[in-house]
Amino acid sequence: MITLLNAAPSTGNQGVSALCLSAIDGLTRRGAVDIAIHDHGRGHRRESWTISGRTFDVNLIGLSHIRRPWRGDCLRTVHTMSRLGGMGNPAARVIVKSSAVLDVSGGDSFTDLYGEKRFRAMVLSKRLALDNGLPLILLPQTLGPFRDAGRRAEAVAILRAAQGVWLRDAASFAFVQQMLGDDFDSARHHLGVDMAVLLPRAMPSQALPSTIAAWLAPDRGFPVAGLNVSGLLCHDPEAAKSQFGLAACHTDQTEAAARAALESDPALRLLLVPHVQRPDGDPESDGTAAEALRLRLARDHGDRVQVLPQVLSAMELKGVIARLDWFAGARMHATIAGFSSGVPTLGLGYSDKAAGVFAECGIGAHVADLRRLDADGVGAAVRASLDARGRTRAALARTLPGVLARAESQMDGIAASIGLAHALRRAA
Repeated sequence: MITLLNAAPSTGNQGVSALCLSAIDGLTRRGAVDIAIHDHGRGHRRESWTISGRTFDVNLIGLSHIRRPWRGDCLRTVHTMSRLGGMGNPAARVIVKSSAVLDVSGGDSFTDLYGEKRFRAMVLSKRLALDNGLPLILLPQTLGPFRDAGRRAEAVAILRAAQGVWLRDAASFAFVQQMLGDDFDSARHHLGVDMAVLLPRAMPSQALPSTIAAWLAPDRGFPVAGLNVSGLLCHDPEAAKSQFGLAACHTDQTEAAARAALESDPALRLLLVPHVQRPDGDPESDGTAAEALRLRLARDHGDRVQVLPQVLSAMELKGVIARLDWFAGARMHATIAGFSSGVPTLGLGYSDKAAGVFAECGIGAHVADLRRLDADGVGAAVRASLDARGRTRAALARTLPGVLARAESQMDGIAASIGLAHALRRAA
């Protein structure tokens, strides 16, 4: 049994789902047959998944960081029960039976940037492996920042004890080198790329609105740009400005980005792409933020702006984004779906993670730092990126094969670290 932590596939955050699906796809292509994924459901469930035409079973096990110790999916309860051999707890039993525990930390959550509760969940979940003497493999992710010295020390202790650590950006790799000192081991600590560059694409399994379907047609005859609008940054823009150090309210930054795109070409259409799919009113709902932006643009641009329905999987979203002429966004995995499909893409970075991940993929110059650029600056960056999209597409065609090959090699290393067959099992 191989256990995957902090990559729950059903939270509505399609970036986390992209990491989960990419990891499972890579591992099953290399021989993994018994995989447990801890999610936020209840109990032990078994599902059949299909990725790139391959169908296989996965185990879903409930695990949540909640203050209800009587519930079997409570993280603290599972940690205690695991130390006692499982004690009839489904999640604890799976942990103690695992040959290895893999943890991706949601891609960017092994930090104290998002508060004490999330940091505690990241630490305690990793301790599930270490405190039970199990190999802990940290899949490619961003580390830090750690603003508090005590939390930093906890994180470093975990990094020192892990059997394998993969980082997706140079700054995180340098942090590990510096913090571990003589304990740094190039055989265990690796600089890599985000796993989602290998996420397979799929076309939507259900019909899209007719206007959007026409926009995505190969023979459409006009350019279509995409823009992800982050609910995290838009729903309380003043709080986000303060928390992340943005140079302006993100609602103003995204509106400037949208208007710059629309004004660049009267024939261009703009598709707003939610990537964190949550109900209206949820503080992280990209759909709510996108619809609010569409309404602000409607008076000047009418039906040239549409919002993609929040019904698509991570692979389907990548399939849609792959059909666009240009893409931008603050949700990093939305932009990874773009550039890994060869689409000219501009990352709207609100932390160091976007610049680091883009740099490892050879496109570090294609990030607009929202902490330095006000609304006018973001608009100017969008215009420049759009003007250069032909050159960018050609450059991606040259560099992307190397990035994808590096990601496959990385997955070989991860598979080898947990004893899977090293030979690739790629789909035909």
